[in-house]
Amino acid sequence: MGHLKKYYIMAENELNRRRTLNHEIQQSHIAEAEKAIPELSALRKKLSASGAKLSSILISGGDITKKLQQIADENISVSRQIKELLVKNGYSPDYLEPVYSCTKCNDTGIYENERCSCFLNDVKKFQCADLNASSAMNLCSFDTFELSFYSAKADSNGVVSHDRMEKIFNYCTEYARDFHLPVSGILMLGGTGLGKTHLSLAIGREVINNGYSVIYGSAPDLFNQIEKEHFSSHDEDNDTLQLLKECDLLIIDDLGTEFESKFNYSTLYDLINTRMNKGIPIIINTNYLLSEIQERYSGRIISRLATMKILPFCGEDIRLMKKAEF
Repeated sequence: MGHLKKYYIMAENELNRRRTLNHEIQQSHIAEAEKAIPELSALRKKLSASGAKLSSILISGGDITKKLQQIADENISVSRQIKELLVKNGYSPDYLEPVYSCTKCNDTGIYENERCSCFLNDVKKFQCADLNASSAMNLCSFDTFELSFYSAKADSNGVVSHDRMEKIFNYCTEYARDFHLPVSGILMLGGTGLGKTHLSLAIGREVINNGYSVIYGSAPDLFNQIEKEHFSSHDEDNDTLQLLKECDLLIIDDLGTEFESKFNYSTLYDLINTRMNKGIPIIINTNYLLSEIQERYSGRIISRLATMKILPFCGEDIRLMKKAEF
């Protein structure tokens, strides 16, 4: 997957920040323990001195095997004494050991001669943040979703919008709170101003707060960006399509407002199919009815959308109702 150089630099900076923070944590552990257990200082100095002894032995030459073994045995003995003192005084035996955010690569960013997943996840998160920079993700939350705008009276079809939307709201909050991978996607259906964007962004916000990567965008904006990169002969490192395939949660708003073309339909199928095969979810919002979606998109797209959790929104246009209040 291609990544812009700036995101690698940002990931490197984040790696250095974690290393510095973890070193400070280790030093604070050492200072605290040595203050509580005075004998530790002398024992730790013995361990440090073994390095100088080792260098001296290597320089002296001759048969050094016995001497090296002696130093190794001394270090094992001192380390054991340190751990025994720590445990005796209520600390864990590894309290003085280096602290790592990633135990795979020990915060080097490299695992088995390749970039560690922790580093690549940081790259992905910085890219996602850039794509989400213009969205209202930070403005929408479950706390600001108002069920009072939905009527408690049954409509002509016998549907009580308040009751249905309360169920949808509860489903979305539970989905966000218990988000994990793999998990199924969501298809939100209904007219404009019914809260589809608000709830999908609220889910995205909650999922991000739980440490997952999320990308939100309108169908026209995302597909235009993908098409632009696909037919461009430069900027090869910028691969939005691949990022949309790999982020933990993808939210596509206003499906059906994108330009009708074979390229866009192929891209949509590729996104949905790839993500479903990987078990990573996609939330799709559309103003279309299910019957209208079936008329616009191919059978293979419909068959995949049908496997998602379908939430039919109802009620009156909340945007217009809010506007009428002023």
